[in-house]
Amino acid sequence: MASKNYQNVLSKYFVIALVLAILTSSCQNTSEETNGELVATAFNQTLTMGEIESMLGPNMTRQDSFFFIKEYIDNWVQKQVILNNAQNNNMGNTDEINTKVENYRNDLITFEFLKKKLAEKLDTNITLGETKAYYEQHPENFELKQNIIRFVFIKMPLALEKKHNFWSKFGKADEETLTKMAVIALKNGGNAFMEKYKWVAFDDILKVVPINTYNQESFINNNRLFKIEETNYIWYINILDFRIKDNTSPFEFVEENITQILLNKRKVQLMEKLETQMVKNAMKDNQVKINLPQYE
Repeated sequence: MASKNYQNVLSKYFVIALVLAILTSSCQNTSEETNGELVATAFNQTLTMGEIESMLGPNMTRQDSFFFIKEYIDNWVQKQVILNNAQNNNMGNTDEINTKVENYRNDLITFEFLKKKLAEKLDTNITLGETKAYYEQHPENFELKQNIIRFVFIKMPLALEKKHNFWSKFGKADEETLTKMAVIALKNGGNAFMEKYKWVAFDDILKVVPINTYNQESFINNNRLFKIEETNYIWYINILDFRIKDNTSPFEFVEENITQILLNKRKVQLMEKLETQMVKNAMKDNQVKINLPQYE
């Protein structure tokens, strides 16, 4: 048992030493020199450093690269061993495997061709009228799953609030005044959110703004203009509008989703049109013939 454990430890450190050697040589040599460097062999198959380097992310640390390379080598070796065993058991050239490979190849070629044609011919311009019409025709598809609000906030340093009393101006401030207050807050280490027409999930707001509540619906219904004081900052918050979950989403909140829905529908329609037209053209040119009288 001790001998087996010792061998496992030696094996583990051999792999680590191998990877460290590769990393070291990769840093010292040019990429042209290391790309062809032989890393592993298995059953007449070879793995080079170039194949592994092509998989490395540009922002990987040295430690990340080490673990990635080790895992890649382990997976490659495992795959080659299993593949060799499968081939020795006559799994590589059966009619079933060959048929599946050919079908996959044909499906891949078909997919890439249609994707290319769609990119060339698809009109991606979805108008506001189209999205609004879809929204009005399918309100049942846009039921809210969460509470959402439109709001603005300014997180002001408490020292500035005590000096200038910004809170007294916040609730009745016009857009220009609010922007000036937000700039002051940001310049002094505070924060602000001024996108008053943007709908935001209340759950996301709770991750940023220090609102404490166990009942979102009650809180939203009973709070519009309020402030929250912390040790060094004070938050001015104005809830401009809200929608409670299980109601219909406002159009602006789902507009992007509708655009994607309409675009996907357009893709399907165009693909069907392209496929039908190509089949018609092939049959017209006698490139396709079906020899079943009942087919027609």
